[in-house]
Amino acid sequence: MPTPPLLLALFLLLLAAAPRPAAPASTDRAALLAFRASLSPPSRAALSSWYGPLSASWLGVSLHPPAAAGVAAPPSVAALALPGLNLSGSLPAPPLALLRRLRELDLSANALSGELPCTLPRSLVDLDLSRNALSGAVPTCLPASLQALRTLNLSANSLRSPLSPWFSFSSRLVALDFSRNALSGAVPPRIVADPDASGLLLLDLSHNRFSGEIPAGITEIRGLQGLFLADNHLSGEIPSGIGNLTYLQALDLSNNRLSGAVPAGLAGCFQLLYLRLGGNQLSGALRPELDALDSLKVLDLSNNRISGDIPLPLAGCRSLEVVILSGNEITGELSGAVVKWQSLRSLSLAHNQLSGQLPDWMFSFPLLQWLDLSGNRIEGFIPDGGFNASSVLNGAGGAQGIPSGGMISPQLFVSASVDATGQQLELGYDLRAAPGIDLSTNMLHGEIPEGLVAMKGLEYLNLSCNYLAGQIPAGLGGMGRLRTLDFSHNGLSGEVPPAIAAMTELEALNLSYNSLSGPMPTTGGLRKFPGALAGNPGICNGEGCTADAGMTEGEMSGGNRHGWLGGWHGEGGWVSPGAFCISTMTSFFVSLVTLLSSPKARSFVFRPVRIEY
Repeated sequence: MPTPPLLLALFLLLLAAAPRPAAPASTDRAALLAFRASLSPPSRAALSSWYGPLSASWLGVSLHPPAAAGVAAPPSVAALALPGLNLSGSLPAPPLALLRRLRELDLSANALSGELPCTLPRSLVDLDLSRNALSGAVPTCLPASLQALRTLNLSANSLRSPLSPWFSFSSRLVALDFSRNALSGAVPPRIVADPDASGLLLLDLSHNRFSGEIPAGITEIRGLQGLFLADNHLSGEIPSGIGNLTYLQALDLSNNRLSGAVPAGLAGCFQLLYLRLGGNQLSGALRPELDALDSLKVLDLSNNRISGDIPLPLAGCRSLEVVILSGNEITGELSGAVVKWQSLRSLSLAHNQLSGQLPDWMFSFPLLQWLDLSGNRIEGFIPDGGFNASSVLNGAGGAQGIPSGGMISPQLFVSASVDATGQQLELGYDLRAAPGIDLSTNMLHGEIPEGLVAMKGLEYLNLSCNYLAGQIPAGLGGMGRLRTLDFSHNGLSGEVPPAIAAMTELEALNLSYNSLSGPMPTTGGLRKFPGALAGNPGICNGEGCTADAGMTEGEMSGGNRHGWLGGWHGEGGWVSPGAFCISTMTSFFVSLVTLLSSPKARSFVFRPVRIEY
């Protein structure tokens, strides 16, 4: 009989020789292959690396760490990131539901369609389905089925219908972005179930069709750092409790139907960096409490009914870089509060009721890129000083221009995202504007300063519809970056500087309705602007020039301060009716030819003319 040690050795030998059980099959591998199979055939090629055993070599797949040594367990998917691969077909919800341990899903910037399911893995922490073609309603079951969600991005789809009034997420949610859809109805009264315990930092419902008032419950989410409700149909007043959001850094309520005054409670948002309330029906003067916003960088209150002088309280906002107050009812003279904004990059006070003269410090901001004071009642001379202060306007760089043929007016883009820690909002803005100055449609007179045309970095210069006189400065030809030039509807005299024809970057030129005289420049550079000299009867074509071509401004126009129909005078100084009709019709057709002759010319829109008597 074998001894016990011999029996033990025999047992161990038999155990080693026995076949081992196979590792469990990977259900996640089968789910991913089903996901690929459900896509449209052309987009499956992007996932050609999905073959063989499931591993981290599969495109966009991240796996959970392997189980402890000696434990046979199939690999499981922790994250699936397939952004921007042009995947198409219906959103493969059933295969995704089989990924039981999936924490991160990023299918953004594809062409996936269909409706949102309620069967996505409950383990999801970060979900990004933005920039697809998803449609239908946002299901009410979504918050309840995804209790672990930290970030949810469904922006830039075709989601419709109102959100349920009971639509509410758990306190774990940090960022919610439903922007750029067609969601309608009222904003749910409680986006998060417990505002006091909520970790929500970013709420973006902009570019939808929400209506009604801004719910007061939003002002109870005290940790909120970014609130974007722009481009909806919201009405009523801005909630008075907005000042409760003491961590708020970005507030964008622009392009709605909000009314009432800008609330003094905004001063409670003392960390505010970006404030955009433009395109509403806000009225009244700004409150002195806004002086507390000393960190504010961007202020946009354009196209409202804000009245009063340029508010002195804004002098305390010394960090301002972009100020847009255009399209309001602001009166009085340019306040000395403005000069304290030494970080200023863009200032627009266009289409208000400002009066008085341009101050000497108007061009003295070292970082200035865009200045628009058009459509006011500013009078006096253009100050001949401070033009060399701005490095951008003098061609030293630092400006992000706009592409050829693009919009002239500045475009401002504010971006927001949650950092990797999930505890802080990352904010930034992008100002896209050609370096430019617009003083058109005012009551300025005198000559154009030489210093103004010495700003080599200017790409846009508009002095039209004023009372400017004298000759066009010869230094204009040195503005090698200038793309748009408008001196129309003034009283400028003398000959057209030949150097203008050599300005190769020039895309739009308008010198019409002045008292310019002399031979028409024959160089090829002006031939692409056929209507640029309309309404200057002293200009001749070089072959049939008359003695009148060399007349002075006074001989040409008499009291024609605006340059209207200069030289087209009958007896006693009255304008000939026939000459008036001919001039009007000629100007119309020549301008029409100009607009239709080239794409670049069509991008230039002539400013409306305001005649001052």
